[in-house]
Amino acid sequence: MKSTRTNRIKEKALSLGFHKVGIAPAKKLERSEYLKEWLSKGYHGQMHWMENYLDKRLDVRELYPDAKSVVAVAMNYYTPYQHSQDKKHGKISRYAWGEDYHKILKKKLKQLLVEIKSEYPGVDGRLFVDTAPIQDKLWAAEAGIGWQGKNTNILTRNYGSWIFLGELVLNAELDYDQPMLDYCGSCTACIDACPTQALEPYKIDATKCISYLTIEMWDKPIPDAYKDKLENWIFGCDICQDVCPWNRFEKPTDVESFHPQNSNEMPLLNELQALSEDVFRLRFRKSPVSRSKYKNFIRNVNAVIKNQSADR
Repeated sequence: MKSTRTNRIKEKALSLGFHKVGIAPAKKLERSEYLKEWLSKGYHGQMHWMENYLDKRLDVRELYPDAKSVVAVAMNYYTPYQHSQDKKHGKISRYAWGEDYHKILKKKLKQLLVEIKSEYPGVDGRLFVDTAPIQDKLWAAEAGIGWQGKNTNILTRNYGSWIFLGELVLNAELDYDQPMLDYCGSCTACIDACPTQALEPYKIDATKCISYLTIEMWDKPIPDAYKDKLENWIFGCDICQDVCPWNRFEKPTDVESFHPQNSNEMPLLNELQALSEDVFRLRFRKSPVSRSKYKNFIRNVNAVIKNQSADR
């Protein structure tokens, strides 16, 4: 019965469009305690929300007391386009080229839960996509989706790191997958390539990370120490993923919504600089770029343009 139910849940997840699925027992994960150390060092910067609900972040059963199993899912978002190296173009992280993944994954997870409850009365659960106090990467690793690499992203052997993560926490016991082995080996490509030296093996100081500086650091100027290291990134950064050898195994996604919209793969800096707030909202209303808010996005664009002028 348990094996049949486990297989059915995995089949349903894949049929709904998830590209990978794995299952782990709901418990306190040994590696979850690293979060305390990370926070104590101030590596989270202005992301004070990460200090909230710490008990729930450390143990999923505090988040959902009836939890027995964590169904981890992943969706491939890679599209066969490249960032422009022309200085007149800004760079937006691949994950934000298309529509907001939160809505897409949540819709599919809701449908998965509906189908599970319909076939197995008494089974219930809660779903999460990156916005609740749950450590997505740890659960993806525990459920065998992939391993957490030296750049702290989840790496897979068949999609690289170009994946979005989500979880369905259920009140039913299932058969569980084994965590995946770490295949980073002696490679330090991601660490060596980071222009702000935000990385050390398996650890990241977010306050130095270009993604943090351009997305999470609100209402402050880009620090002088990093203004000349943005390398035209205006929202997020893919450098540590672009250089990862495992991303040679990327596959184009079959999800049309993740394909670039509004020339997000190579936006013109001068056009972005001229955006009004209303046009910004209209252009990025379906994109994760909207998270940065207009004021901070324009700050990023101006910082890149100003640095280019200083280099001339």
